[in-house]
Amino acid sequence: MLVKFKVKNFKSFKDLTEFSMETTKLKNLKESNTFEVNNISLLKSAVIYGANASGKSSLLDAMESMRRIIKNSISIAKTKEYFHQSFFLNVVTENLESYFEQEFVIDNLLYRYGFEIAKDATIVKEWLYQKKLQAKARETRLFERNSQHFELGTLFKEGRLIEEKTRENALFLSVVAQFNGETSERILNWFEKFNVLSNIKNEVFKHNSFNKLEDTEFKNKIIKFIKSADLNIYDISKKNITFDELKKNDRNLENLPDFILTELKEKGLSTIETMHMQYDDQNTFEKFRSFDLSFESDGTQKLLALAAPVLEALTNGTVLVIDELDNSMHTELVKAIVKLFNSKESNPNNAQLIFTTHDTNLLSQELFRRDQIWFVNKNIYGASELYSLVEYGKGSARNDLVLEKNYLEGKFGARPYINTLRFEDD
Repeated sequence: MLVKFKVKNFKSFKDLTEFSMETTKLKNLKESNTFEVNNISLLKSAVIYGANASGKSSLLDAMESMRRIIKNSISIAKTKEYFHQSFFLNVVTENLESYFEQEFVIDNLLYRYGFEIAKDATIVKEWLYQKKLQAKARETRLFERNSQHFELGTLFKEGRLIEEKTRENALFLSVVAQFNGETSERILNWFEKFNVLSNIKNEVFKHNSFNKLEDTEFKNKIIKFIKSADLNIYDISKKNITFDELKKNDRNLENLPDFILTELKEKGLSTIETMHMQYDDQNTFEKFRSFDLSFESDGTQKLLALAAPVLEALTNGTVLVIDELDNSMHTELVKAIVKLFNSKESNPNNAQLIFTTHDTNLLSQELFRRDQIWFVNKNIYGASELYSLVEYGKGSARNDLVLEKNYLEGKFGARPYINTLRFEDD
């Protein structure tokens, strides 16, 4: 479970910025939208609003970048290929290191792990702490690193003698995991399951969802999920078309590049088909008719693509982060997905959903607590600022406040102020 995420000097986030999934003292929706892990109370979902180019996607990119750096640390150290994305609108920060830190819970232990990485991929600092989730427990240092100087705590025996094997541009945590460090492997596995989805890379998670159709049990879950969305789809299938079958419909295949032709001849082409009911002229059911996925609307295709990540998160109790969840999807569908996470019945393992959106119809205190709603604003110097609605105005946002109306009126900030769009000179 995610507790906190911090970032500094990454893309539009110049100063240290904290995003938290810890609950505040609010009492509304406590039974449905929050959960307890020993002595810590966490949120099941969070939504992030802001104008275009305010930094919403950059915050999610920061989470994904931290995960990717951890996952690829060993290869980065070997190839020294690292794309530094500091705050470029300041002559000082553009050449400084970026800062990432996450607090998360694994097996009733609270871990705090972070690092600072320089432009040339050198690890400037790195740290790992843990704390038992019980009253009056103190945080214990597992290790601290300043450049190539390491200090290991007594509980981190798995890191002994590995300091000298760690290159200056490799994360110590990743190296220790390579040497079968139990705690390090557990933390790397946590980040591996931390799933960040972006519409820009929507083909990637669409591919993952459709591969799940080969698993009969998971396929049944996906079909049930899709049927509940009232899309009139009765079945979904993954079909493989052989190269000979493809040639019958397209004689220009031989003009394709050799490497594509070779793969098509060996594996054929996988396609997705949806099944709908077909009726006669009296509107009586006649038969089922299959259609290629391209027949479906963008919204239906998006929901199909999201089916596997959503169901996997709910099944395994992991964190799912989605950029622009509302893109191509109706408000009611987005609400339905949020309610899946904000429910004890459908989310017994306390999965967490974090997403960005422009859909103000979701701004309701019947769906979200105020500590679940976040805003990103960009100041006049191009730096993004993140704040929670519960922090805004120090209590001025009441439980009975009509959130959408007040947001659209600009009372919470984080919205565009547009005069008149022009394309001609006066």
